[in-house]
Order: sequence, then C-alpha cells, then structure tokens
Amino acid sequence: MKAILKFLILTVTLAVVIGNNVFASDDTSEEMRGVTKAIVPDSVLEELNHPDKIYTKDGLFIKKPQSLHDEDKFSQDEVVYDVSKTTDETKAIIQYDATYIKEEDSK
Repeated sequence: MKAILKFLILTVTLAVVIGNNVFASDDTSEEMRGVTKAIVPDSVLEELNHPDKIYTKDGLFIKKPQSLHDEDKFSQDEVVYDVSKTTDETKAIIQYDATYIKEEDSK
C-alpha cells in the first residue's frame, strides 16, 4: 500500500513539474517577420481551385480549353463529372468548370 501511495505522489509531482515548465511564447515577432498580411487576389485563389493536371489511379488528365461540345466527343462511359468516379475507360473529366483529357494511363 505504501508503495502505491509513493508511486502516486511521485507521478503527480512529476506531472506538476513538467506542466509548469511547458509554456507558449508570446513573442512571435521573429517568426512573423517573413509573413505577409497581403490579401491574396481572387484570380490567384481561382487558379488554386482549378488545377492544370489531375492525377488519378487511372491516369493523368490535362486541363484543356473547354468548348460547348466537349461532352459530345466522347461516349457516355468515357466522361465523368466527378474525379473520384474515373475508371480505366474514362477519357475525360468535366469538373472545376474545365475539361480534363486523359493524356496517359497509370503505370
């Protein structure tokens, strides 16, 4: 019983000592020196949300200029509207307001 009590006291003491030595620094000026507060332009954000290439388990798809009839170039089984739905037969992805054409199969 004494051994268990000593172990508990030692554990609590150790936790208090460690807890008192951990602190967060309020001085972030050194870390913030290289950080800008500039607002990212909408055009840059738009490009980030519209990738030029999409890699899937089934191959590499490259963004192409979209025309009104891109969907007509492929059969219904060759076009998907969700990247997660691609198959080996997929030739085009229409997503992110763009058309991505399969350039190469996965290896």
